[in-house]
Amino acid sequence: MQIKGKKALHAVIFILLGILLFILFLYIGFPYETLKRRIVGELEARTPFLYEIEEIHPYPLVGLRFKNVVAYASVDSKRVRVLGAERFRVTVSLLPLLWRKLSLRLRGRVLGGTLVGGISKRGDQRELTLRGRDMSLQQIGVLKDLVGMEITGILGGVTVITLEEGDISEQSGRAEFLITKAILSKLPLPGLAPLRIGRIEGELELSRGSVLIKRFAFSEGDLEGQVLGTIVLSSHFPDSRLNLRITVEPAAEFDPRHRVLLSLLGRQGKIKGSLAFSMRGTLGRPRLVTK
Repeated sequence: MQIKGKKALHAVIFILLGILLFILFLYIGFPYETLKRRIVGELEARTPFLYEIEEIHPYPLVGLRFKNVVAYASVDSKRVRVLGAERFRVTVSLLPLLWRKLSLRLRGRVLGGTLVGGISKRGDQRELTLRGRDMSLQQIGVLKDLVGMEITGILGGVTVITLEEGDISEQSGRAEFLITKAILSKLPLPGLAPLRIGRIEGELELSRGSVLIKRFAFSEGDLEGQVLGTIVLSSHFPDSRLNLRITVEPAAEFDPRHRVLLSLLGRQGKIKGSLAFSMRGTLGRPRLVTK
């Protein structure tokens, strides 16, 4: 019995030593710079953006912690910041591995808010789920840099994407979101901002390289209305093509200062009745069609 006890003790010590060495390897010997380059390369091959990752560190016990991950679009030979994550972590769920299922959990700080989700895989099927809340639209600088617009507001919602081999044109998914307290605080035309947008509810579907806008309705602001149509994604993000139909109507509390906006849309200063128009062109060079 004494010999068996010693063998059990030696086994426990061996296991604990193995765990200790594994953790030390993660902190000291793991090639994180190589991993960083690999992750950036895979992301840039599958999406129309450029990426930077400031740091990658281990997260106990089985996970990684990322700091300052930024996505950029290339516009006229310069990089425009699209989205940034201050920090987030990815961890492996150990229990599903017993059934040969890979499950990753994500949690982080993105656009000043919270993003949680996960990736599950069984066989060839992979699914990414993300849930965000309290994220700041003001931290999305792409509209300001591309067309001189700046929007503030609070964003939340859920996104589910079925991941396939290939780039973004091979992926499919859906997203629902809610934006509150939205204000266009800066516009390319003087005298129009601030313009209250209020509440925006939306539902999007990604399929075959196109984003279908199934629902995009805004209310509780200076204007009420909706946007429907498609955005055909391009490998060069600003060249993504727009085919949108927009309907707007002045709200009950419409600010008369924005009459000039209605005249630009073909309403000739009138503040009653709805107005429908189209938006064509690209994300980098949108074009209004009022007839």
